[in-house]
Amino acid sequence: MLSNLSVLIHTFNGYEWLWAGCLKGWKEQSLPDELQMYWGTDTQAHGDHHFGRFRVIYSGEGNWSDRLVVLLSQIGTKYVFYAQEDHWPIKSVPDLGKMMDLMVKNDLKRLQIAPKNKYYKLKEAKEFSLFEPDSKYLVSHQPSIWERSFLLEQVRYAETPWINEYEGTKRLNNTTQGQKIGIFAHNWYHHACIKGKFVEI
Repeated sequence: MLSNLSVLIHTFNGYEWLWAGCLKGWKEQSLPDELQMYWGTDTQAHGDHHFGRFRVIYSGEGNWSDRLVVLLSQIGTKYVFYAQEDHWPIKSVPDLGKMMDLMVKNDLKRLQIAPKNKYYKLKEAKEFSLFEPDSKYLVSHQPSIWERSFLLEQVRYAETPWINEYEGTKRLNNTTQGQKIGIFAHNWYHHACIKGKFVEI
């Protein structure tokens, strides 16, 4: 199952100051050897880092959404565990095999692996929760396993990440696909940057 899942950390060189903490957190994870791991940034004009198991891939310069499309086109797995450079692992990631079982058995398009918050409208299921189709944040860049083709469908040319979450959610509200988004509540990472400012652990 995990042979069809990749980890993608989506970043760009402007946030290189966050890379060390993120890489350290991922290095401390015990992850199966079959899991493919990608570090996606814009250009090769960055400093030296110990990327460990991550294969570094490049999008070229451009808008957030356009860079993401280029990175995803370099990944061949059906599913992508998407996170960003300011999501620093501080506890163990949940069993990704179990997370993939939830994805496949429940025909989910996205499974968010993060704490719940007050902005989500949720319906409880047996092992996870489903977003209501009229909820906010059906599209969210919090760490999530996505069906890669579905993630590609949610981005538009020249979108910022904030516009993508807002407009992408509006596009999905009250659709069939909008009913296939879940959340597995787990507090495993530190959000190290909010509005461009570093947040201490």
